[in-house]
Amino acid sequence: MTTTVLITGAASGIGWRLLRHYAAADGYRAIGMDLEAIPDCGDASRLLVDLVDERACRAAFSGIERIDLAINCAGVSSQRKSLLAFDAAELTACWQQNVLPAFNAMRCEIDIMRRHGGGRIVNLASITGHIGMKNFAAYGAAKASILNLSKVVAIEHAADGILVNTISPATIDTPMIRRKYGGQLRDYSGVYPTGNCGSTDDVLSVVRMLEQNNFMTGMDIPLDGGLTSLFSI
Repeated sequence: MTTTVLITGAASGIGWRLLRHYAAADGYRAIGMDLEAIPDCGDASRLLVDLVDERACRAAFSGIERIDLAINCAGVSSQRKSLLAFDAAELTACWQQNVLPAFNAMRCEIDIMRRHGGGRIVNLASITGHIGMKNFAAYGAAKASILNLSKVVAIEHAADGILVNTISPATIDTPMIRRKYGGQLRDYSGVYPTGNCGSTDDVLSVVRMLEQNNFMTGMDIPLDGGLTSLFSI
């Protein structure tokens, strides 16, 4: 039987790497969703939708009959500045742009999965949702919301056969990260104990594990090069 994989935030970076993988894999049907146009990914279906808009989200999902694995990557980066420099409107906007796509998508994904006996949902959070990082008040708070939301959904729908987990990446080598440094990748040897940042393939490997695992739900996997295990004085 064909496994249907849906990926939100599939236009670039982690989402696009995942879409390319599943579009090329035997036995899979891949569907990508994004607010922006998704580059060609072979046989993958591509849907243009603003997942912040609940009505638009439901319309996009209405034509999908089955989802076995949903990977919610949709979100945006945030301004980096101190808490006192943020105003309430900026904080709210960041929260809406990062949490509502996962919230709206999951509600639709769960409705579809319950019809055929279950599935897997993987939400992309961030290591900033776990630790206090200067100038990440808005983004860190939004990603922390995704972490807790995922745990609640995991408990509420375990009996439906739906397993929900999160991945919390630190820096991942994506075009967005490279644009910050003029197209290059900065030296992370002094940041992460592994001596480097992560790759989109590293994220893919964790997704594949969660896809195959039958006993993990409500959990988060920090993909952070050892950052949160580091203690120095």
